[in-house]
Amino acid sequence: MEKMKKIIATFCAAAALAGCSTVNTVEPAQSAARPNMVNDKRVITDSAVNDYARVEAVSSAVVGGLLKIQLKVYNRTTAYRTVNYKFSWFDANGMEIVSAGAPWLTLALEGGETKFVSAVAPSAAAADFSVKFLADVRDY
Repeated sequence: MEKMKKIIATFCAAAALAGCSTVNTVEPAQSAARPNMVNDKRVITDSAVNDYARVEAVSSAVVGGLLKIQLKVYNRTTAYRTVNYKFSWFDANGMEIVSAGAPWLTLALEGGETKFVSAVAPSAAAADFSVKFLADVRDY
């Protein structure tokens, strides 16, 4: 009976460790890419989301006359996490450009993983943007 308890305990420990995953990454030491970095302003109202889904960089480009924004998002934890995000676009007067195709999207991140998310403005009139992050309600 004692041997069976040890086997079960060992199995449970192995199963618990298998649930923790992180990502190892290899990339060039000197990147050939030269992104156009954007200075950003952050308003943090949910520090828990910021603790695991950290925006490390924001870059922009113009593609086919439309503004394109890309974010580098890093999971600062060792656990698998998801976060919802949504881009909003604004014209030169600061007025929001309403877009039918602007849903909340879900980003899944393994522990320690970095991913890039991007969006292209729905109109050439877009001069600015904002991105909102929200804890994935499915995490609760």
